[in-house]
Amino acid sequence: MSTRIRLLSWCLLGALGALGCDGKVGPLTTDSQTNWLRSCQQTTDCGGEFACVCGICTATCSDDAGCSQISRGAACIASTEEAAIAQCGGSPAPQPGMCMPRCEATGCPSMQMCVAGVCTPQPTPAAHVSVDTRTVHQTLTGFGAAIAYGEGEITTHPKKAALYKTIFADLGLDVLRLRLPNGGTGDADLTTTSALLAAAEASLGRMPTVILTSWSPPANLKANNALTCSGNPGKCTLVQDGTGGYNYSDFADYWRKGLDTYVAAGINPDFIGIQNNPDWYPTSTEIGEACVFLPVEGSTLVTVAGNQVSISYPGFAEAQAATVSALSDMANPPKILAPETADFSKVSDYISVLDASSFAALAHHLYSIDPENIDLPGLQALNGIATNATKPIFQTEMQADGLGTAMLMHYATAVEGASMYLQTTLTSSATGPTTNPDALVFLSSTDYTVLDPYYAMQHFALHTEPGFSRVDVTSSEPALLTSGWVSPKGDALTVILVNAGTADLDTALDLGGVTLTHSSVTRTVFGGVERGAALGSLSATGVLKVPSRSIVTVAFSN
Repeated sequence: MSTRIRLLSWCLLGALGALGCDGKVGPLTTDSQTNWLRSCQQTTDCGGEFACVCGICTATCSDDAGCSQISRGAACIASTEEAAIAQCGGSPAPQPGMCMPRCEATGCPSMQMCVAGVCTPQPTPAAHVSVDTRTVHQTLTGFGAAIAYGEGEITTHPKKAALYKTIFADLGLDVLRLRLPNGGTGDADLTTTSALLAAAEASLGRMPTVILTSWSPPANLKANNALTCSGNPGKCTLVQDGTGGYNYSDFADYWRKGLDTYVAAGINPDFIGIQNNPDWYPTSTEIGEACVFLPVEGSTLVTVAGNQVSISYPGFAEAQAATVSALSDMANPPKILAPETADFSKVSDYISVLDASSFAALAHHLYSIDPENIDLPGLQALNGIATNATKPIFQTEMQADGLGTAMLMHYATAVEGASMYLQTTLTSSATGPTTNPDALVFLSSTDYTVLDPYYAMQHFALHTEPGFSRVDVTSSEPALLTSGWVSPKGDALTVILVNAGTADLDTALDLGGVTLTHSSVTRTVFGGVERGAALGSLSATGVLKVPSRSIVTVAFSN
């Protein structure tokens, strides 16, 4: 796809000298203050006039009057202001205030750039990032999270109006993953689910994509006669009938009745996954809803109490075929995604035995992945499997800390080619039994707190929409992970940069002659205090600072 977008926001340099982007004269320094705002590494670089604070020569201050002798345009930027935090790489400034010129009204002189409302020296870039919108990859279905058990805690929260805005519109959420009722707690009706979806639609201006997955069949269909499993792999599966066979028809009937309940409540899921993590059973130190299926019915060796034991399991292929048959007469049956394995490397084992017409997307989780030691060949191989199957890839459940989430979202979308990325938990339960620090939002009984993974997802989700296409973005630095998304009409482009390394990277962004009228830069520094900070427009020369362990989004639009 060829995209031509015109950039109108860049200012002419050189001939305009100290003119700002609005044509006004920039801050004027006195002849004696030639070292003010000079880049520095130590105070001796500032010629004895100023101190080196966060990479610039400046004076400390407590109010604007303390900066008046430096320049008419100098202001005292308090250490708590976003501008000071941005200058200090996302961390609090070491001084109560620093003298810097504000640039909202005046612009900045040449060789400076406006960042979070103040002028700062433009660094010499060490990293170079190039965008090629002519090379197009997968189409985005969206970013989102699961809300499998705690719908009621959201819809009855005392700050639910603000909470709705936070988890939907402010996040840019595209997908909600729900749990098929199985007789567990809170499964009596779908009133809260309907209310939650209505709130999502009102906040987003559209209905999010809805995925419905079974965490476990009802207890009467389980060999252990319980929804949850813990250290009992031989019983963490479907119950066998008197002849030793598995009753796939009852499993399919469970799915049909569950979907009919949703449809009766006015909820029509877009996708379903017949069993969450079919390749996983909780160990003796874990407890969770689960039900093991092999790719096809048979036996496998499982370690129990340190010994290898052969255990028989039902087949995923047989269960899915029975479910497809049970849904065949629905007026508007949902699409099926498969196999939603906990280990992405097992996807091929399952889909190789499935009828290709029985599912619409490859789905998996990333629990076998370490963000700091990623299996790139494995993810690339999965991309090849999806390409050969002509199916999109959905990553439907994973959790990590803020930086880990940012890295995994990059690897899933830019290496694997996933069209969807979902966080395991949208909101961590206020009532327990445990608090999930890797949820997007933590709920208490009276308030809520946005957690680091929220900001990681927001950087991807807020400035993209379903239907955007991923384009090529390359980086000169291996630690700088880059990706880009362009809108269907070519009137919006979003570039995401994740610095997974330990060194700050001053970076030049080259759009290859394909640019847009407006730009906005947003940054989160996980090692500091900066979270989702709006830093203003991209500099005229495309230079920006990407601190270590941070994520930066540059969004262009007309």
